[in-house]
Amino acid sequence: MTTTPSLAQTTSGAGTPATASAAGNPLLAPWAGPYGGVPAFDKVKVEHFKPALEAAMAENLREIDAIAGNKQTATFDNTIGTLERAGQRLDEVQTVYGIWSGTLSGPEVQAIQREMAPRLAAFSDQINQNAPLFRRIEAVYNSPDKKKLTPEQQRLAWVYYNNFVRAGAKLDATAKTRLSAINQQLAGLFTKFSQNVLADETDSVLVLKTPADLAGLPASLRDDAANTATACKLTAAGVITNTRSSIEPFLTYSDQRKLREKAWRMFYNRGDNGGTHDNNATITEILQLRAERAKLLGYKTHAHWRLDNTMAKTPEAAMALMEQVWTPAVARVKEEVADMQALAKKEGAAADFKIEPWDYRYYAEKVRKARYDLDQNEVKQYLQARQDARGHVLGGRRTV
Repeated sequence: MTTTPSLAQTTSGAGTPATASAAGNPLLAPWAGPYGGVPAFDKVKVEHFKPALEAAMAENLREIDAIAGNKQTATFDNTIGTLERAGQRLDEVQTVYGIWSGTLSGPEVQAIQREMAPRLAAFSDQINQNAPLFRRIEAVYNSPDKKKLTPEQQRLAWVYYNNFVRAGAKLDATAKTRLSAINQQLAGLFTKFSQNVLADETDSVLVLKTPADLAGLPASLRDDAANTATACKLTAAGVITNTRSSIEPFLTYSDQRKLREKAWRMFYNRGDNGGTHDNNATITEILQLRAERAKLLGYKTHAHWRLDNTMAKTPEAAMALMEQVWTPAVARVKEEVADMQALAKKEGAAADFKIEPWDYRYYAEKVRKARYDLDQNEVKQYLQARQDARGHVLGGRRTV
């Protein structure tokens, strides 16, 4: 794979295309309004993202170069503290970019993602592999004066030092070059993986051909399915899209077992259907590159690298905790399935009937309603999230 050119080559310099296209870009404008301001969502267009990312990355690299080139003795304030304050514009641009990528990821946005994901990875490596910058971070981390810092400052010095080491700051030049190439490849593969899943979500739907196919669905879900059929320009009683918010309610309420199975398989096989959007080869590449990267960085496996700076520390410790949870969890699931089997038998199911994955939500809801007379579809109307004057959610989770 050809390594992406440095950002200094592609984004800096007055009069370059990147600089010119960044002029007047709403993504680069200061956020206006109270409480730190908000981005100008109403002015943002897809074509703004690439030049904004390029300009913000170039600005961040100039900030990094200033820190790395500081001739003064490295201190917490002029190194770690300044690093903490750097990159604000890039953070703001990436915040909006992340929202678009997660909620408005049409073909134009996906094309930008495919191009920019490796470049963003290369950008991160330019910082993590900046030798003069790391020497300053290391000097602060190893300084006897570190004990004079506040506990929060000492923690931050530890985080920066270890994050740089984990990102390859101590590798030799050859290993750094290979590591950056791996990171860029992985960024592209992660993007490909997510876009393949999204394609299966977008392209696959469950068509409910007749009113009988709607059996068991509450009125709200029937209306949603009918509206979706209209939006898809299909002559049908309803359409279930291949998304969690559509599939899970259908699996919970539909009386049509064969359709529940189709819905379950459609959702859980996303990216695993062969053809253009199949992810199996992509997963293999990801695993191989992760294993190579882990060895480059001195770790036994990717899992050891991934968990090294977490509370668990090792995959062995994480597995031990999971095993402690797994045994009682499996026992509880068996109890739940036994309750479901008993209810299905009571309702006249065949003697050889067995609860399958596409039956679980359906019979769990039946058991809950039979035992507690509680219909979650009736309860949810009383659990609406409320916001205070500052936009903070009361009684619910805040979403962006």
